[in-house]
Order: sequence, then C-alpha cells, then structure tokens
Amino acid sequence: MKNRFGIKVMLFMLLLALGFAFAQSGSGSGNSLVQVDLQDPMKTQCGKTGNVIDFTCEIMQALLTLGPYVAVLSLVVAGIIYGYSNVFVTADQRGRYHTLAMNIVIGALILAGICGAAGLLTQKGLALLKTG
Repeated sequence: MKNRFGIKVMLFMLLLALGFAFAQSGSGSGNSLVQVDLQDPMKTQCGKTGNVIDFTCEIMQALLTLGPYVAVLSLVVAGIIYGYSNVFVTADQRGRYHTLAMNIVIGALILAGICGAAGLLTQKGLALLKTG
C-alpha cells in the first residue's frame, strides 16, 4: 500500500511539473489567454491553442455542464440507500448503509460547491498559470 501511495504522488508531481513546463513555454502572443466571465462562466470562450490555460478552461466548462447533474444524481442515490437501509436491512448492517449514504451526500455537496465556484477557481488558476 505504501508503494502505491508513492507512485500516485510521483505521478501527480510529474503532471504538475509538465503543466508548469507547458505553461512557461506558451506562445506568448496574448491571444490564447482566457478571460473568465464570472457572471456567466459558460459564455467563456476557450482558446484553441492546446496549452494548459485552454485545458483549464475546458475543465471548468465540463464541471459546469456535468457537475450539477452528478451532484443531484448522487443525492438521489444517497436517499435511496438511506431509505433502503431503514426498511430492508437488519439493525447490525444499518450503520454501514447510513454511513455510505451520508458520505455520498457530503461528496455531492462538495461537488455542488466546486461547480458553483468553478468560474472563480478557474480565474484564480489562470492568474497562477499566466504566461505573459
């Protein structure tokens, strides 16, 4: 288990280093910089140059498109699990199902918060990755 954690951390550091390397070797023309509209982030136009900034913008748009649906679906699944555990599961197993349902609810709320703040997170991330 310890080796797997080390490999995951090394892969994350490698991806982070590659992201900074590509961000530093950007075109520098200024046309590829994305201006995030915090009032309506879905109207943000991502560039087509293929650098890290455009990739970040596309991640923001994917979060804004799919994230709310996944959060609501997770809340529904958590409700079904919670209800199922109260009706069909024995008392000794009920705690496991309740814990699972509450963990799904917490994950859905975190996802909803991230989706709600995706525009602001992207703007701060773009300021960090600014190439020129």
